[in-house]
Amino acid sequence: MDKKAKILVSLFFTMMILGMSSNPVYLTKSDDYHIVKKNEVISNISQKYSLSIEKIKLFNNLKSDKIYVGQKIYLYPQKPSKNRFVTMRKIPQSGIHIVKPKETVHHIAKMYNLSILEILDYNELVDYQLKSGMRIKLNAAIQNEKKNIFQKEKQEPQKTEKKAIRVIKEVKQTSKNELFLPLRGTVTSEFGLRNGLPHKGIDIAAPIGDPIYACLAGQVVYVGKQRGYGNVVILKHENYAMSVYAHNDANFVRLGENVKRGQPIASVGETGVATGSHLHFEYRENGTAINPRKVLPKF
Repeated sequence: MDKKAKILVSLFFTMMILGMSSNPVYLTKSDDYHIVKKNEVISNISQKYSLSIEKIKLFNNLKSDKIYVGQKIYLYPQKPSKNRFVTMRKIPQSGIHIVKPKETVHHIAKMYNLSILEILDYNELVDYQLKSGMRIKLNAAIQNEKKNIFQKEKQEPQKTEKKAIRVIKEVKQTSKNELFLPLRGTVTSEFGLRNGLPHKGIDIAAPIGDPIYACLAGQVVYVGKQRGYGNVVILKHENYAMSVYAHNDANFVRLGENVKRGQPIASVGETGVATGSHLHFEYRENGTAINPRKVLPKF
């Protein structure tokens, strides 16, 4: 290459770099949200991004100016989801639904007027993702005959009659493999039988608006309202585990996003069928709800 050609090539690349730097276009996940730092308040974020406090609250489903360290604050409104039309129908005599392409747990639950948690319970799903052709059970009567995980509770003295069983004080944990306590508060209802019916989680009472934390890193597979449970967040974790957070006042996360262990994902409420403000927390392994006390540290 002669000297003239080298000069032209050099000028070409210089112009490209200048052109790119004069009007850079970057679009990464971090451009969409701000992670709240210690001592930050909503007005700091409003000023930093030239967004009104009202817009920040609207984009993030906030009912007050309270924000929490580690919380994602979205800087753009959520894109409207494409609502798939669902025809309501009666549960067939067989009690089975055959999954069709693109059907989700949410669609099937809505189709038969069931809650998502009922679908999870009846089928002991190890993954929230459904595959075409799967047989989904629609009522408890047709579940495979297995040892009832609540039989043991029948033989043990019930503690659920007590108004206050134990106060959770610890929230900070040291090991990344440990579950993070989702909420500090008073346990008012234990895992097991309650009034003759299975209670597949624990209820932790706390004031409305207190932050609820993700117990493990994972992905948001459901965020929305469910009959009886009010505002709900469901997270999918590694090793076929799921966690459920219900009766929330507000949900802070968006469908499909990845969350960190200990990240604020919702606030305490009393939505749905609830007596007083509390969190209904469930932890599921391989499709089966287990007593959270077995996996929560220092609990």
